[in-house]
Amino acid sequence: MRVNVQILAGTGDERILEVADDATYELLLGLLGINPEEVIVLRNGQPVPEDERLSEHGEACPAITIIRIVSSG
Repeated sequence: MRVNVQILAGTGDERILEVADDATYELLLGLLGINPEEVIVLRNGQPVPEDERLSEHGEACPAITIIRIVSSG
């Protein structure tokens, strides 16, 4: 399955990746080297849990946005 991923963290980065049909958002974050505790993942503008499969809603190429959470102590 091909997915279009937009990563928002100061500057925008966009990638197109090929992943298995049963891949989860957690696996996708791992492939990108992103810690799941530091981001919010959106699918078509809606938050999704890490353990949900990318193909859960039957879309051929979901629009995925990853937003890094910035925290200052």
